[in-house]
Amino acid sequence: MLELSRGTAYGLAFSQVAITLGVILFFPPVDVEVFFIQGHINITARTLEIDPSTDLKGTRIFMAMPTLLCSLLAAGFAAVTLQSYEQGFAGQDYQPDVLEQSGMWNLIFWVHCLLAHAVAMFIISDPVNIFGAVSATCFMVYFLYRACYPKGSTLNLTQENINILFYCLGILQMAYQLTDTRQNGAYVIMTVVILDYFLGLGHTYDRQATLDTVANCRLFYICIVSLSLAFLYGMSSEPPLPSFA
Repeated sequence: MLELSRGTAYGLAFSQVAITLGVILFFPPVDVEVFFIQGHINITARTLEIDPSTDLKGTRIFMAMPTLLCSLLAAGFAAVTLQSYEQGFAGQDYQPDVLEQSGMWNLIFWVHCLLAHAVAMFIISDPVNIFGAVSATCFMVYFLYRACYPKGSTLNLTQENINILFYCLGILQMAYQLTDTRQNGAYVIMTVVILDYFLGLGHTYDRQATLDTVANCRLFYICIVSLSLAFLYGMSSEPPLPSFA
């Protein structure tokens, strides 16, 4: 049964590239306006004044390439996982020393996770405050990574609570970036939280988890995330907004 589920995950991981590419080719391009504020603050006579030279600068980013790159990373992760199983990957405990021996496998997954969160963040918060979007993405992914890191023989409850607290802070930042430009942004955030929750659960529910368990969890996660991004891309296709520039 485990082999069947893993085979299904491999099939989804490789086929989702074609699905994503099809969505990108047949739907109108999705672009987002990315901006940052450049200005000065003058403090005079105990009053705070915003300098009139404050300027809003922005640029337009097309989301097709990041979305496709995320899909390719998912397929690459599946390929590395398959190769690792052929080299005796299965059966080992999910421990820090074992994880260090699978550095590329672990790196590809978390790069995919970071990029996937960023793509979702940029699409739903169009026009995008670059600093807020990057901060929210890094908060969420870093503390999700810390929550999923192997625990060893002892569990530091203080660190685990900090991980959860700062992940929730990232969610609040993500929600704060929402605009009325893209519809159903709240549902996207809810989906992100649910998927991240099951990712964390797959890494932590078993105190002595093996790489088999973690690999299956990650395979299904990247499949669902990549397909969800393709769906989000298709749903977000619409005429572009006027540029800030």
